[in-house]
Amino acid sequence: MHTSPLQPQPPSSKSGTLSFCLSLVVLITSLAITSCSSSSNPEGFPTASMSLPTPTSVPASATPNPTATLIIPDPPYLTWTGPSLPQHLTDELVKSGYFTPTSNDINAQILISQDPGPEVVSWLYVASAPFYSFTEEILSADLYDCWTTGGAGSMPFSEVLVSEDTKESFDLLWGPGNEECVKSVKAEELSQILWLEKDAIALLPFDKVEPSYRILAVDREDPLSKDFNQEEYPLTLRFNYQVPPQFHITLGEMQRLVNFDPSKLTSVALTGVTALVRDTASIMEELGVLYPAGDIQDILAKADITHINNEVPFAADCPAPKADQVSLLFCSDDHYIQLLEAVGTDIVELSGDHFGDWGPEAMLHTIDLYHQQGWKFYGGGKTLGDGLAPVFLSHNGNQFAFIGCNGKGIDRYATATDENPGAAQCDFTWMIPEITRLTNEGFIVIATMQHEEVDSFGSIALQSYDFRRLAEAGAVIVSGSQSHHPQAIEYTGSSFIHYGLGNLFFDQWYLAHYNPKQHINKDKSFIDLHYFYNGKYIGTRLVPLQFIDNARPRPMTDEEAFSFLNEFYKFSLWNGDWIHLYSSGYMSNRIDQ
Repeated sequence: MHTSPLQPQPPSSKSGTLSFCLSLVVLITSLAITSCSSSSNPEGFPTASMSLPTPTSVPASATPNPTATLIIPDPPYLTWTGPSLPQHLTDELVKSGYFTPTSNDINAQILISQDPGPEVVSWLYVASAPFYSFTEEILSADLYDCWTTGGAGSMPFSEVLVSEDTKESFDLLWGPGNEECVKSVKAEELSQILWLEKDAIALLPFDKVEPSYRILAVDREDPLSKDFNQEEYPLTLRFNYQVPPQFHITLGEMQRLVNFDPSKLTSVALTGVTALVRDTASIMEELGVLYPAGDIQDILAKADITHINNEVPFAADCPAPKADQVSLLFCSDDHYIQLLEAVGTDIVELSGDHFGDWGPEAMLHTIDLYHQQGWKFYGGGKTLGDGLAPVFLSHNGNQFAFIGCNGKGIDRYATATDENPGAAQCDFTWMIPEITRLTNEGFIVIATMQHEEVDSFGSIALQSYDFRRLAEAGAVIVSGSQSHHPQAIEYTGSSFIHYGLGNLFFDQWYLAHYNPKQHINKDKSFIDLHYFYNGKYIGTRLVPLQFIDNARPRPMTDEEAFSFLNEFYKFSLWNGDWIHLYSSGYMSNRIDQ
């Protein structure tokens, strides 16, 4: 508690006595409130996010001087910070230019503490595992036990890694961290050590999040979720400000110190092959148009931007679907577009091999349907120029440029010309400098391609060459839309590459079951959820899917995901290293060597 900067006046009259009595009443009331407040947490578990009583303005004197004039100072304000505010947050306040620190609370124009008042600091911390981890959530009680007592064997992690600044914050909150369970490391080494310490987790401020971390929900509150309730989240440090009565200061939104603002966060869902034909369409006719999305609709619809790679045109004269259709010329009935509506489609990729199957009229009709829905489209269009041109989307201040094409060596799939509609053939001599230009202009570039189809996790040389050069040009995300068998990922230090996500809605489940030697894993796929904050790419969550028939995927169970991803990581790279070496624990065994 800070020392009051107000000097009491001698009680030389009845007004002085009255002032003393009022002060006594206020003090007794405060003690009563404090007592009630402490009884609301019978187990005594301290939380970082504190519910403070609503501040009440109490006059310094019962008979204020009617001739007193309030002082309205200009920033930077002379600021006293209480002992509960970590030094690194005090430094951040000073960096803002609005506050000048003082050790004397008597002369301060603003006082910052956890006493009641308007909020001035909100500093959110996240619990993170390495990207490859299968852990999704933890309990704050386990974190607290680790910090205070060293924890027990039942904890879902081996230790907690923190930087010195983060340790300072939680030492002030929970007391000194237990040396057996809390390990302090250099901030610049935190991510690397976390990847090596396979079963550890890290605590770090949200503004330090990067793609190598997997952000965990804490007490079921997930900072990356649209349903996130920050008031219920236990890892937020909050501090308030008080203004002595002789000053008039009201801090604006720009003067608050905040490291997490949900209005700056965007999620983008990228998907693989959609082809509403053959047995997929037959099942839709039998069980309902929305049947394929029954288990994944919420995942896609909750993303801020949802991408669908629909390879097949809609056609007014499309015949009734046949499960055993032999021809590879495809079309979809118009009413199947309801499925794309249901999953929250925002942007459609038209680079698919089968977009031209039903001729120019069907392609133009499909484009008209997308226009009617208000959806953006790219990678194909009414002309080659339309298809190659980037498409722009903005959300929460994050500016995206989607760009795509058909990169198969056989150009018969890409029918777009200067006069004809269709998928756009890749022109890398134009596309690469265009990506660099867009990046230099501040856009987050997401590049997707139809490329060569490979029935294995690993990428072939041509895929690696083309995908990597788009990443090197500046694309933050490079994603393959063509694969029916899910393929590997690769992180280059600045770009996330996924060579192929597999099918979203397409009837290849039966191939994996009846001819597994040639088509294993065609009953599995991914949705990639990419996250961006304040113009920066901060991470990706892979959502592995398991098909239950020729139309409907569902999220994998924990057991299915564990088996599938362990194999998948054998073919995936992170900054040049095989991810499997970390996820298997092999690298952790070599830490001291």
